[in-house]
Amino acid sequence: MNVREQYQKKLTSPKEAVKRIVDGDIIDVHGSAQTSVVLLNELYQRKDELNNVTVSSSLSSYSHDLFRLDCNDTFRYLSTFLGGYERKAIKNGRQMDYFCFQLRNSEILKKMRLRPTVLFVMARPMDEDGYMNLSLSPGSMDVFAQDAREVIVHINDRLPHLEGSAIHISQVTAVFEQNQELTPLISPEPAEEDLQVAAHIVERIPDKACLQIGIGGISNAVGYSLVNHKHLGIHTEMFTESMFYLMQKGAVDNSAKQLDKGTTVTGFASGSLDMYEFLHHNPKVVTKPLSYTNNPYIVAQQDNFISVNSCISVDLTGQVCSESIGGKQFSGTGGQVDFVRGAQMSKGGMSFIAMRSTNTKKDGTTTSKIVFQHPAGEIITTLRTDVQYIVTEYGVADLLHETAANRAKKLIAIAHPDYRDELTYQAKQAGFLI
Repeated sequence: MNVREQYQKKLTSPKEAVKRIVDGDIIDVHGSAQTSVVLLNELYQRKDELNNVTVSSSLSSYSHDLFRLDCNDTFRYLSTFLGGYERKAIKNGRQMDYFCFQLRNSEILKKMRLRPTVLFVMARPMDEDGYMNLSLSPGSMDVFAQDAREVIVHINDRLPHLEGSAIHISQVTAVFEQNQELTPLISPEPAEEDLQVAAHIVERIPDKACLQIGIGGISNAVGYSLVNHKHLGIHTEMFTESMFYLMQKGAVDNSAKQLDKGTTVTGFASGSLDMYEFLHHNPKVVTKPLSYTNNPYIVAQQDNFISVNSCISVDLTGQVCSESIGGKQFSGTGGQVDFVRGAQMSKGGMSFIAMRSTNTKKDGTTTSKIVFQHPAGEIITTLRTDVQYIVTEYGVADLLHETAANRAKKLIAIAHPDYRDELTYQAKQAGFLI
């Protein structure tokens, strides 16, 4: 059978496709802009027929019926990274578990306790050789597709074509065609405090550096502020709006990279519709599986690798919380730890974790984001032994190989002035400072 015949044999409807799901299945769902809303909504319709089905996804760009409360008993929902829609569902009473796992290499993924039995994939139309381009996000499909019982592909012609990752019709058990409009990710404009934080980082980044930049106001501020740098490269988990800007302006040409010279490498892309148009059939941008992009040993092979990520709070020992607030999961670990470690193994590499010095609550009061100790139950994302630079608008604290006392002193020095006396008192009481 040729590929076109295989395709026609496997072509079905969303309603028929979800009939392949059985009790006890573990379904991995393409996340972000490639979440198939129609598949999840059709699956919801089987809530009274199925039992003990697990659905795993992350950072959905859409609302869908599996966020409804009346399917709590049927569908156990796992998220590897919470976004706005997941947080809203949890607030409304949807039961949701957080899935802790590492992206950094395929061998680790193969040892996962919850290996998917079913994949819900969104891809572009099949080419003449039988491949369906995975567009903005190949994720971990390269590993999961090897032994999933069912691989159900939603063909969406609205997706841009990105070079690098695809799934073959021979790997697929069912396919259907239905266009789904893409929801853009609107990036916040950097505030003045974000630009102040970014300035401390940008002045330390050399020309020809290779970049990984996270998401958020500070990360965007760093990216946009690098516009006058030359011959930058990109190897990142997420391709962001600021990276799109740097490529447009010519600051990024990837000419100095040791691996993948001449091309931007990303695990996924999320941003504006203009960005997606820029990425469409752009040979200078390649997607690769997260087991490649997030592998610290791959990252380390790029000289002058610069990792820039943000966090929620840092304690006086240097422990970083980037994913929980008040002991409740807010986002996810993502690739922060992978890139923190990889950057420091790189020749000339540096890792920056940045934040504003204070948090403003809804009632207008502020709290320090540099704290004596994290509250009980707060999640530590990056270990104090892995941390290199912590940055606020008040400066940079280099914590690498520092003593406990010097860590406390350096962090207090970049805390907001209103909180330095209190932090110093707490540190002395605890014996951090003499």
